[in-house]
Amino acid sequence: MPPVSWPKRWLLSTCGAIIFFAAATAFATSDWSVRFWQSDDGLPNNKVTSIAQTPDGYLWIATPTLLSRFDGDHFEIVSRETFAPGTMQRTSMLLRSRNGGLWLAMDHGPIIYAKSGVTKIFTNGTLDEIVQTLTEENNGALWITYRSGAVCRLLDGKIKRFTTADGLPVWNVTSLAEDGKGQLWFAKGGEFGAFQDEHFRPMFSLAGTLTLVRLAASRDGGIWICAGTKLFKFNGMDAPKVIGEFHPEMPGAEPTVLLEDRHGGLWIGTSDSGLFYFDGKNFENVSTPHREILSLLEDSEGNIWAGTSGGLDQIQPRIVALENAASGLPFDSLRSICEDANGNLWAATQNGLLACRSNNIWSTISTNQNWPGGLAMCVTADKSGAVWVGTQNIMLYCLRDGKFSSYGSAQGILSHTIHALLVASNGDLWIGGNAPESLQRLHDGKFENLKLPKDVGVIRTLAEDATGNIWVGSTKGALLRIGRDATVSATAQMNSTNSVRSLLATRDGSVWIGYAGWGLGRFKDGHFSKITADNGLADNYISQIVFDGSGWFWFGTDHGIFKVRAQELNLAMDNSSKRLQPIRYGRSDGLPSLQANFDEFPNSWRTRDGKLLMPMSSALAVVTPSQPNENSSPPPVLVNRVLVDDALVATYGGATPASARLDLQNPQLKLHLPPGHHRLEIDFAALNLSAPENVTIQYRLGGFDDRWIDAGKQRAVVYSQLAAGNYQFDLRARNGDGAWNEKNATLMFAVAPFLWQTWWFRFSMLGLFSVILIALVRYISFRRLQTKVRLLEQQASLDRERARIARDLHDHLGGTLTQMTLQMEMALRNGAKAEKIESHVQKSLSAARLAIQSLDETVWAVNPGNDTLPHLVNYIGEYAVDFLDSAGIRCRADLPEILPAQPVPADVRHNLFLAIKESLNNVVRHANASEVFLHAHVQNSSLKFSVADNGRGFDPAKNKLCADGLQNMRQRMRDIGGEFEIESTSEGTKIFFICPWQNGH
Repeated sequence: MPPVSWPKRWLLSTCGAIIFFAAATAFATSDWSVRFWQSDDGLPNNKVTSIAQTPDGYLWIATPTLLSRFDGDHFEIVSRETFAPGTMQRTSMLLRSRNGGLWLAMDHGPIIYAKSGVTKIFTNGTLDEIVQTLTEENNGALWITYRSGAVCRLLDGKIKRFTTADGLPVWNVTSLAEDGKGQLWFAKGGEFGAFQDEHFRPMFSLAGTLTLVRLAASRDGGIWICAGTKLFKFNGMDAPKVIGEFHPEMPGAEPTVLLEDRHGGLWIGTSDSGLFYFDGKNFENVSTPHREILSLLEDSEGNIWAGTSGGLDQIQPRIVALENAASGLPFDSLRSICEDANGNLWAATQNGLLACRSNNIWSTISTNQNWPGGLAMCVTADKSGAVWVGTQNIMLYCLRDGKFSSYGSAQGILSHTIHALLVASNGDLWIGGNAPESLQRLHDGKFENLKLPKDVGVIRTLAEDATGNIWVGSTKGALLRIGRDATVSATAQMNSTNSVRSLLATRDGSVWIGYAGWGLGRFKDGHFSKITADNGLADNYISQIVFDGSGWFWFGTDHGIFKVRAQELNLAMDNSSKRLQPIRYGRSDGLPSLQANFDEFPNSWRTRDGKLLMPMSSALAVVTPSQPNENSSPPPVLVNRVLVDDALVATYGGATPASARLDLQNPQLKLHLPPGHHRLEIDFAALNLSAPENVTIQYRLGGFDDRWIDAGKQRAVVYSQLAAGNYQFDLRARNGDGAWNEKNATLMFAVAPFLWQTWWFRFSMLGLFSVILIALVRYISFRRLQTKVRLLEQQASLDRERARIARDLHDHLGGTLTQMTLQMEMALRNGAKAEKIESHVQKSLSAARLAIQSLDETVWAVNPGNDTLPHLVNYIGEYAVDFLDSAGIRCRADLPEILPAQPVPADVRHNLFLAIKESLNNVVRHANASEVFLHAHVQNSSLKFSVADNGRGFDPAKNKLCADGLQNMRQRMRDIGGEFEIESTSEGTKIFFICPWQNGH
């Protein structure tokens, strides 16, 4: 196919818009509001074969392709795998069972029963044919009729087929219905009868054997019978009563489905002639977009649903009907409207015509011969039956008893164009106009001119309050009050720049002001307040305000018609934080786009029978507020789906099992979310089929945000990275009447904590921290104690070292100096004896040398520079060589050339040196040796010295002198944590000194 050019596309779209508008206007002029859905709106297929409603409020829709359910806002596909896994057949018929379950008939096979997520599949005994109808008896038996004419019954889990042997006629389609007494009736072809004692018993024939017959139960106990286009009523005993013919001009029309609604009206769907309604007296053809009606259902809210070959239709009693040229109006758009004392309607059209509707017929008055002439601008009526018409060209007309009287400039009319007329309760006629802008009063046959503030603007609207004050609104935002004495006073809104389009005074003393773009104002008890779209007002351009006498204010605006409860409006005016809940009327009610007219007054009217007349730019809107198609019960709410990181984790199954692992209809369900989730999405629904656009849904998440949040038009909420904890998601809704759900929908879930967020982990960490803290405190205390002990030990060691030095100085140096002193004194006493003096001097010199040596040893021991292993070993080696050499004994020293620079404490050096020195002294004094071997060996943790001589040896147990020296050496080694060993034979003695130097000190 070649592409469509731009002009053609434009032409097609324009034609489509014109067709839609014409269709919408046609529907709007009937008593029924028809709204329809097709595949573009989410319906799986435009052919709707069956409809059912489950107790939760969902509307279930069967189509040739897929099964879906509808919440009033969107369609949700129900996967066949959830209720009939493994089957390939489509769902052809649906029926709600008496106990709240759902019957589903599949083409060419199974019958399925679903309730609360549990399904039962019946296959044994079903026919491989297409199901025509499903009917359930009071005893729970399910009757199944097929297009071929076959009939089966499912009872107690068993399926039985009925044939001609059971009395069933041979003709094609069978229709079944059970009356209020539990009697099952059948019709097949033209035969009609009852099912009794397991047998079909024909009773009479209707209109020939080839006529298609449909049955429906009646609430009064009888049966409706539709044969062809004829309707009968059968009470179960007498002959059927002929009610009438619903489509006499097409006697060949075939009924497809019958339905009696809750008010006793009968709906008749046909194969090609559309939908008909019988109200008990008359038949009405209810216009639907498609004329083949396949199924009918009345929902719990009173709406009628029709499944057609072209979509899903919703039929409601119309609240807002439209009258236009097709209804007899001389012109579609009206400027002004009123009702006279006789109940006739008068209208001034946009093209200046004056029209009257009497006995439901519109006629044009301004084309009659007695019309004075000119363009009609506004019209009103007084209690005497007179009709007043304001026109252009400085003319005011009064029609009384069929004759016009004219008032012009000669009689006192000022304005060139009259825009507003008001008949006050005292009979005065108030006239507002422009060029010049003026306000006049016709009182006792005389025109009075009222002096207005400067630059007030054109008088556009008038109102009278309960005390007789006249209120005036102008194009420049002036709001004036005219007292009974005709004094003019301006309110605080005199300086407003927003034009006043409409006024309404109510019995409570309030004056309601409709502004152009400034919302709705209220002047009461000297105080002015205002609300706008920010407070929930449906529109800021208020052209018409009408009170219906039943607690509702109706508004005509730039964007259609809406209503708000008076109580709700007053609360919002008194408290700006209160939000309104307006109810809108538009496309969902089968209406085209509407825009209210203004500039002339009166531009709306409430008739004596309670209807509201609101002129629109395209038609006259006739509102019937008393139509009972609004459900006063709040809509049920439920959580429909839960997704975690875009993965489906839980769904609401309803009658059929849930498509996810978890079913949200389980009241004990509590979801558990992983700690690392990023996104939680909760989808929800408010099941309102009448007017979902007027439903307010609010939600809150306990544990996260405890305030209620308006969902607006959204039906899902997303939370990101919720912290660990328990949460409760609550959902509630209210209808247009402001009633909230008594029971909220609730979803419980918990977000699991990370490992480090668990109580046991935190408790363990607290315990570990406590242990670490205690250990750290103990460690620090122990270190401090160790430091203190070490300091004390160092001090004690220092004290011991000082005591040792003092002892050594006293024992060695002191004793030697004393000896020197005694020798010198003896040398002085001997005087002349030179040999004595020399002997004493030599002894004194020897003592001095010993003192010097002792001092050198003491200095070496306390010098910090010598506190290393090399210094110790070298010093001992040098001392041994020098000492033994002076004694005439050869010393062979075997010492390591390379030693680690390991520090050696002073007490270790001192005791080790003295022990080795003691051993060398013993060698010199007792061993009678000619040679001594000195050997040093450094190991990883100790220093080992050995002193070996080639002397005569000794027995330590027998030699007490040597034993004492050995004991001293052993004690010195023990004091520094070392070891002392001795080996002595006749060939010599060998002594070992083992001193730990790395770990011990």
